[in-house]
Amino acid sequence: MRASRKLVVGLAVIVAAIAAVAYSGIRSAAVYYLTPTEFAARADLKDAQLRLAGRVVAGTVRRAGGRVVGFAISDGTTAIDVRYDGPLPDLFAEEREVLVEGRLEGAALAATRVMTTHPTEYKEGPPQR
Repeated sequence: MRASRKLVVGLAVIVAAIAAVAYSGIRSAAVYYLTPTEFAARADLKDAQLRLAGRVVAGTVRRAGGRVVGFAISDGTTAIDVRYDGPLPDLFAEEREVLVEGRLEGAALAATRVMTTHPTEYKEGPPQR
């Protein structure tokens, strides 16, 4: 084999390796989530670890011992009950968009992580005097 051919083959192997590493990094960093309606339609995901996105339904936040232990999230069509025992983000509130990670246990999602989204609109406070 000539030196130039070896160089081309070597460069092709290096480029393929870099592309494979980049692809796996992008794929693992992608955040996939389902809405409650999408999840309800997917019977194959009932035992899977998953992420659901929705809005905390007003009046469903349950507290015990000063901690939030459950709430429901909805996408406007379907609601799913969530059980969670852990620290909640500061922005957690009723009617707030949340992303919940966990596994379905019975009829409720046993959450291992709850994340909130920031409001999409900026509301200016009262003018400072």
